[in-house]
Amino acid sequence: MTARARHEKHHVAALADHIDFGHLERYTMGEPVLTQELLRSFCEETLAFMRSRPGDVVAERRALHRLKGSARAIGAFPLADAAEWLEKLLEVEAGPDDLREARAELQEQLEALKEACQAWKEMAGY
Repeated sequence: MTARARHEKHHVAALADHIDFGHLERYTMGEPVLTQELLRSFCEETLAFMRSRPGDVVAERRALHRLKGSARAIGAFPLADAAEWLEKLLEVEAGPDDLREARAELQEQLEALKEACQAWKEMAGY
Protein backbone atom coordinates (compact mmCIF):
# COMPACT_ATOMS: atom_id res chain seq x y z
CA MET A 1 0.00 0.00 0.00
CA THR A 2 1.37 3.40 -0.99
CA ALA A 3 1.80 6.26 1.46
CA ARG A 4 -1.03 8.16 -0.24
CA ALA A 5 -3.35 5.15 0.00
CA ARG A 6 -2.55 4.79 3.73
CA HIS A 7 -3.16 8.54 4.18
CA GLU A 8 -6.55 8.34 2.41
CA LYS A 9 -7.55 5.23 4.33
CA HIS A 10 -6.73 6.98 7.62
CA HIS A 11 -8.91 10.01 6.76
CA VAL A 12 -11.85 7.92 5.59
CA ALA A 13 -11.56 5.85 8.77
CA ALA A 14 -11.60 9.03 10.86
CA LEU A 15 -14.80 10.13 9.17
CA ALA A 16 -16.25 6.61 9.48
CA ASP A 17 -15.96 6.91 13.26
CA HIS A 18 -18.68 9.57 13.04
CA ILE A 19 -20.71 8.71 9.94
CA ASP A 20 -22.49 5.46 9.11
CA PHE A 21 -21.29 4.98 5.54
CA GLY A 22 -23.67 2.05 5.04
CA HIS A 23 -26.59 4.39 5.73
CA LEU A 24 -25.08 7.09 3.51
CA GLU A 25 -24.58 4.62 0.66
CA ARG A 26 -28.22 3.50 0.89
CA TYR A 27 -29.34 7.15 1.05
CA THR A 28 -27.38 8.01 -2.13
CA MET A 29 -28.12 4.65 -3.79
CA GLY A 30 -24.37 4.10 -4.03
CA GLU A 31 -23.84 7.11 -6.32
CA PRO A 32 -20.27 8.26 -5.52
CA VAL A 33 -20.67 11.81 -6.87
CA LEU A 34 -23.80 12.36 -4.77
CA THR A 35 -22.10 10.85 -1.72
CA GLN A 36 -19.12 13.20 -2.12
CA GLU A 37 -21.39 16.21 -2.60
CA LEU A 38 -23.50 15.38 0.46
CA LEU A 39 -20.38 14.92 2.57
CA ARG A 40 -18.95 18.21 1.33
CA SER A 41 -22.21 20.02 2.00
CA PHE A 42 -22.59 18.44 5.45
CA CYS A 43 -19.04 19.34 6.43
CA GLU A 44 -19.62 22.95 5.37
CA GLU A 45 -22.91 23.10 7.27
CA THR A 46 -21.30 21.65 10.38
CA LEU A 47 -18.50 24.23 10.28
CA ALA A 48 -21.04 27.03 9.70
CA PHE A 49 -23.06 25.84 12.70
CA MET A 50 -19.93 25.94 14.86
CA ARG A 51 -19.23 29.54 13.81
CA SER A 52 -22.80 30.70 14.43
CA ARG A 53 -24.21 31.50 17.80
CA PRO A 54 -27.96 32.08 17.69
CA GLY A 55 -29.09 35.06 19.73
CA ASP A 56 -32.13 33.45 21.31
CA VAL A 57 -33.57 30.08 22.24
CA VAL A 58 -35.94 29.94 19.26
CA ALA A 59 -33.12 30.53 16.79
CA GLU A 60 -30.92 28.01 18.59
CA ARG A 61 -33.66 25.37 18.45
CA ARG A 62 -34.16 26.03 14.72
CA ALA A 63 -30.43 25.69 14.06
CA LEU A 64 -30.26 22.50 16.13
CA HIS A 65 -33.25 21.07 14.28
CA ARG A 66 -31.57 21.70 10.90
CA LEU A 67 -28.29 20.22 12.13
CA LYS A 68 -30.10 17.17 13.51
CA GLY A 69 -31.89 16.58 10.20
CA SER A 70 -28.82 16.88 8.02
CA ALA A 71 -26.79 14.72 10.41
CA ARG A 72 -29.42 11.98 10.33
CA ALA A 73 -29.69 12.17 6.56
CA ILE A 74 -26.04 11.28 6.04
CA GLY A 75 -25.70 8.92 9.00
CA ALA A 76 -23.90 11.14 11.54
CA PHE A 77 -26.07 9.65 14.27
CA PRO A 78 -23.99 10.61 17.35
CA LEU A 79 -24.12 14.27 16.27
CA ALA A 80 -27.85 14.03 15.49
CA ASP A 81 -28.51 12.53 18.91
CA ALA A 82 -26.54 15.27 20.67
CA ALA A 83 -28.39 17.98 18.72
CA GLU A 84 -31.74 16.36 19.49
CA TRP A 85 -30.94 16.13 23.20
CA LEU A 86 -30.09 19.82 23.42
CA GLU A 87 -33.10 20.76 21.27
CA LYS A 88 -35.43 18.87 23.65
CA LEU A 89 -33.84 20.41 26.73
CA LEU A 90 -34.39 23.88 25.26
CA GLU A 91 -38.03 23.01 24.52
CA VAL A 92 -38.72 22.09 28.15
CA GLU A 93 -36.64 24.99 29.49
CA ALA A 94 -34.26 22.69 31.34
CA GLY A 95 -31.95 23.96 34.04
CA PRO A 96 -28.52 25.43 33.39
CA ASP A 97 -26.61 22.30 34.47
CA ASP A 98 -28.50 20.08 32.03
CA LEU A 99 -28.06 22.63 29.23
CA ARG A 100 -24.35 22.97 29.96
CA GLU A 101 -23.91 19.18 29.83
CA ALA A 102 -25.88 18.88 26.57
CA ARG A 103 -23.95 21.76 24.98
CA ALA A 104 -20.67 20.15 26.02
CA GLU A 105 -21.71 16.85 24.41
CA LEU A 106 -22.77 18.63 21.23
CA GLN A 107 -19.51 20.57 21.13
CA GLU A 108 -17.53 17.36 21.56
CA GLN A 109 -19.36 15.77 18.62
CA LEU A 110 -18.91 18.90 16.51
CA GLU A 111 -15.18 19.14 17.23
CA ALA A 112 -14.62 15.49 16.35
CA LEU A 113 -16.53 15.88 13.09
CA LYS A 114 -14.75 19.14 12.31
CA GLU A 115 -11.37 17.42 12.48
CA ALA A 116 -12.58 14.45 10.44
CA CYS A 117 -14.22 16.73 7.85
CA GLN A 118 -11.12 18.86 7.48
CA ALA A 119 -9.00 15.76 6.92
CA TRP A 120 -11.51 14.35 4.44
CA LYS A 121 -11.78 17.64 2.54
CA GLU A 122 -7.99 17.84 2.31
CA MET A 123 -7.84 14.28 1.01
CA ALA A 124 -10.71 14.85 -1.44
CA GLY A 125 -9.17 18.06 -2.71
CA TYR A 126 -11.92 20.45 -1.56
